Amino acid sequence: MTSFAQHTINEFLASLAAPTPAPGGGAAAAISGATAAALVEMVAGLSLKKSPDGADAALQQSTAEQMATIRRELIALADNDAEAYDAFIHALRLPKGEEQEREVRGRAMSAAAERAAVVPLQTLRAIAAVAESARLLTNRSLVSAASDLDVALRFARAAGLSAAENVEANLPYIDEPETRATLASQTAAAVATLERSTQS
Repeated sequence: MTSFAQHTINEFLASLAAPTPAPGGGAAAAISGATAAALVEMVAGLSLKKSPDGADAALQQSTAEQMATIRRELIALADNDAEAYDAFIHALRLPKGEEQEREVRGRAMSAAAERAAVVPLQTLRAIAAVAESARLLTNRSLVSAASDLDVALRFARAAGLSAAENVEANLPYIDEPETRATLASQTAAAVATLERSTQS
């Protein structure tokens, strides 16, 4: 699969619209999160360009660098999400006529579902970091770009909650109760962090 980093916007949307299981909501959440990161990076960069020696220049510089890194991470996570869901679909389609086949299929589905839950959890955590950075820049960046930060926060909230939905959708297919509980707990914690940063 060609990385989404190599796709045009139109190509990504066409692949999302295609009648195939992946890419789906998880990849869309990651790309939306990357959009939020890009907006925060833009605001930090504009602010730094306007006042390179300002009181908040160090914050703006570190934020721009962090958002560039997270933006790339989220695009990679969109790739990972599509691959993880493809692996789950492959496991789902394994033979299940004989008892041994059902056991093999069940183990494969559980392993694939765990990966398909871990990837959107990573996406959620990255997006929560974007939201936190956007909130920190509020009132410490270019006033004329304040609306862009607001848009970034809205994108981050929607994308992060969407990633959380994808974690939860895969949990029932994971055999190990402790793994399910851990992933659920970690997701709830990340959502709480996201909501603290994006609340009005």
